[in-house]
Amino acid sequence: MNTRSQPIWISRLLLVSGTGMALIYSGYILAWVKTSGTGEDSFVEIAIALVIGMSMLFAASYKRAVSLTAYHVLYLLPILLYFLVSVTSAYYYQDTKIFLWLLFGVVYLGLLSQADIAKSRVVDGFLLVGLIELMFFLAFNREAIFSYSGGRGRVSFDNSAYTLTAYAIAGGTLAALYSMVFMGKAWLRSIAVLGLSIIVILGTGTRSVLVGLVAAVFWLYFFNRIGRLALRRVVIYTGTAFVIAALVFSSVPSLRDRLANTLDLMMSGVSTLSGSTEYEASAEGRRISREIGIDNFMRNPLSGSGYRTRQLDFPLLQAYQDFGIFFGLAFTFAFLILPYLVAFKAFRRGTDSEKFISALFILNSPRLFLHGTTYDWVTFTFVVPVYSVLLNRPEWGLLFSRRGREQTYSLHKDALNAER
Repeated sequence: MNTRSQPIWISRLLLVSGTGMALIYSGYILAWVKTSGTGEDSFVEIAIALVIGMSMLFAASYKRAVSLTAYHVLYLLPILLYFLVSVTSAYYYQDTKIFLWLLFGVVYLGLLSQADIAKSRVVDGFLLVGLIELMFFLAFNREAIFSYSGGRGRVSFDNSAYTLTAYAIAGGTLAALYSMVFMGKAWLRSIAVLGLSIIVILGTGTRSVLVGLVAAVFWLYFFNRIGRLALRRVVIYTGTAFVIAALVFSSVPSLRDRLANTLDLMMSGVSTLSGSTEYEASAEGRRISREIGIDNFMRNPLSGSGYRTRQLDFPLLQAYQDFGIFFGLAFTFAFLILPYLVAFKAFRRGTDSEKFISALFILNSPRLFLHGTTYDWVTFTFVVPVYSVLLNRPEWGLLFSRRGREQTYSLHKDALNAER
């Protein structure tokens, strides 16, 4: 993004906005580090991180200059309806933590609708926060990463906050790749974040994060309109990444062993989930939960079996089990279908910040199928920013029409040329 023509104070304000988003997205790591990797009793710490991040966003917000179209209102209805039903249920059952997370999602949506997402320095913010995160992570978890002795390890099994931390770090990794390949800046920070991320992500041995990263990079490279320079960088940095990975593997045998184990777990996990005779403990527990969730939904397909009948760890299935077919479909459209449509539009017509936010959604979207709950604040942190892209683009309301495509191309052709 070209910020040279902007006054310095505006550039700094846009960086504050981007850093606020990064802090909200990654706030869990603060609690994770403070509790020495257990994630226990960290609700207050997470809340503090969210408040600070949202305060930074509020300080960099602006007054909306355009009105929402009828299309935007229609797009918002499913997510607002799902929020309303979930908040009501959480309040009725006095589930305070979930009630507050849902309330956070609504406030976050309202706040980001007033933030200048198209210009915010989101990539820079994620790089800055990501570098700090990685240094803290390595400082507090050296033994867990570098002392692999078989199995999934302490970080993977005993830490309930582990997966969220891995996704937070993956956000910094994606920012480093985007900054180097598509923006051509922040080389030192990007290289540092990318190098440390390879160690941490491979060292923690997560499976879904690796899948999400591959999906995000694929979308960025193959659905994004990139010039020859960026295409050349793709080839150069892909090769460089392989070299770095090879050096890391050769110098840290425990990482190589853990990666081999992770790949083996991915294969056995897929086999277990598909119902084969192969057994993998984590996948077996998920298969049982999936079967129970499907059975609960089939018993009450219209009204659902009730709020949080069972914790499934399958967000999409959780929505159908708890509230039935109507709100299950609302959740599917609001949290999966529409964000993917907006992401595709952003990759073709958006600014750097909008493309990065869309890639961040692609990175996290596997969680909708296999991680967390529909009431998880982390789900809101990667879905709501995609809505902010849509809400700040009134001409994107016509997502499915030729007229909308022509309007978008006409209005943003000059801006995209200036960026390149």
